[in-house]
Amino acid sequence: MSDDWRRFSGALSGDEQREFVPFLHRLIGSAFATIRPYFLRPLAVESKTDRSPVTQADRQTELALRRLIEERYPLHAVRGEEYGERGGGPYRWVLDPIDGTRAFVSNCFLFGTLIALERDDGAGFAPVLGCIAHCAAGTALIGHRGGTTHFFADASQRPVRVRACNRLRDATVLSSSSWVGREQEDAAGVEAVARAAGMYRIWGDCFGYFSLATGGADVMLDPHLEYWDVAAIVPVVEGAGGRVTSWRGGDPLREPSLIATAGQVHEEVLALVAASGTRALNSSP
Repeated sequence: MSDDWRRFSGALSGDEQREFVPFLHRLIGSAFATIRPYFLRPLAVESKTDRSPVTQADRQTELALRRLIEERYPLHAVRGEEYGERGGGPYRWVLDPIDGTRAFVSNCFLFGTLIALERDDGAGFAPVLGCIAHCAAGTALIGHRGGTTHFFADASQRPVRVRACNRLRDATVLSSSSWVGREQEDAAGVEAVARAAGMYRIWGDCFGYFSLATGGADVMLDPHLEYWDVAAIVPVVEGAGGRVTSWRGGDPLREPSLIATAGQVHEEVLALVAASGTRALNSSP
């Protein structure tokens, strides 16, 4: 399988792996312990200025993660969805305490926690380690340039790898929402890829990238994201042998959006997205 495309995650050294992977497990455990008492129970839901939902579970989980980081690494920077940014370096933790809050408040099991560790080598922060952790399933992926590992609740683990898929018409495509409705931006691009695929499902948010990285799907689409949605996913998918770009084919960390694939159909997906954007522009009044 050819994988000579550009990567956007940095390399993690052996010393960094030994230092930070065990701590990342502590963060995952704290997130799970904080989220569980809230899930599948009545919970007040507020709307943020961007109309996205937020709950006490989101806020309390991020606070729990921040406390652990500040105790262990007081000089590290932190950037979180709910409580903003704290300066520091040369490392930065990026936190999305509950990715898929809409799923969470709908009693859907596909929500997760995203945590990234970034390092600043002089050109700005770039992710070197990431995790996608699913509280409801008691499972997590931890990934970096050297590989991505699936950890189970019984303490077992296994390396994971994206599966080969050479034609989009044979692919399983996922997205966080359908092109029908008000949620999805660049609906035409999502529709074009979905209609060309062998199967399309809206098993999205961070679970879509979990599915891709573990060989359960072939393409995951998100036309518009925030930085904390992207930072953890990049090293997880790249560590599993997958390819990520922004919606336009560039750096997803600079243009927060994602097209993630096993690699072989990536150019076909980009071409369909670009063509659908051109058609939409030409049809505008």
